[in-house]
Amino acid sequence: MMDKIIQKDCNQSFQKQKFTLPIAPASFFAMTLGLAETGNAWRNAAEIWNLPAWLGEFLEGLAVLSFLWWLTLYCNKWIQHRKAALLEFNDPVQSSFVALIPESVILMALALHPYSENSAISLFWVGSILNLIYGAYRLSKLWTQERQSEQTTPSLFLTFTASILVNALAAGLLGYNNYGFMLLGIGTLSWLIMDSVITQQLTVGGLGVKTRNFMGIYMAPAVILFTAYQVLSGTASSVPVTYALMGYALFIFVSITFALKWLKEQAFAPGYWAYTFGIATLSQGLSIFALKENNSMVTLAALVVFCLTNILVLGVAIGSVKLIVKGSYMPK
Repeated sequence: MMDKIIQKDCNQSFQKQKFTLPIAPASFFAMTLGLAETGNAWRNAAEIWNLPAWLGEFLEGLAVLSFLWWLTLYCNKWIQHRKAALLEFNDPVQSSFVALIPESVILMALALHPYSENSAISLFWVGSILNLIYGAYRLSKLWTQERQSEQTTPSLFLTFTASILVNALAAGLLGYNNYGFMLLGIGTLSWLIMDSVITQQLTVGGLGVKTRNFMGIYMAPAVILFTAYQVLSGTASSVPVTYALMGYALFIFVSITFALKWLKEQAFAPGYWAYTFGIATLSQGLSIFALKENNSMVTLAALVVFCLTNILVLGVAIGSVKLIVKGSYMPK
């Protein structure tokens, strides 16, 4: 009898200590985007300044590993914590971050492209179609779901603009130019429409402290369009148009830099990875333009932004490691 009691106590103790996967929000895929796009920036930089190419591939490898980790947690959330997953999926703000998942799949296609073209193309089409389906679904929800004014944040760009422009950029890099231009049209027109709505809210209603890192998303459409246009147009790209897009992308980047004091009112959190994708994409676009345009100012801008990209990514990575060591990276 005593043996059975002891065995029962041991089983109960084991069940309490049993390892369970943490619950992570879809917004954590921002890490994958930041690492992957920094890897792409390094690939270009290696060509311009003869920097070590392996560093770009190392970052792409980290991006792949982070994607697999966050995807595992996200799938587990739907299996083990379905209520939390449904709440996120239906939330007017947090649902926008679900768009990071197909966007991450697209970036994984670019990461793998030098090693396996067939795998890259398959991944691209999976991510691309899911990206469009989710974007169209979220647009319908924008019409039919009630929304408070404070729920109109830069996160809306993820679903209708930024992720679709990344889709267009990847299509161009993989050789699907006509399809890419179609995506560019969707993303650009959506940006022009949504930007007026979001800017109106930012200037009138402001942005809560806990969501200030969403401003990393605010710069994304301008920098991705600048990069995607060059990739899709190739040698036929208009130099004046490229300069115009570069000018606006840099203008938004500098404006956000001036707002650093305001942005830093939000304590460091995993959401800071949102800043890394925008600046890394700007670096990629500038390096592409520097390769085409024999202009010392463009090359200097590309070098400066590339250095800032690495400083920011390293800083966010160090901050993330500190949170992990403290056990406060994952939401409680």
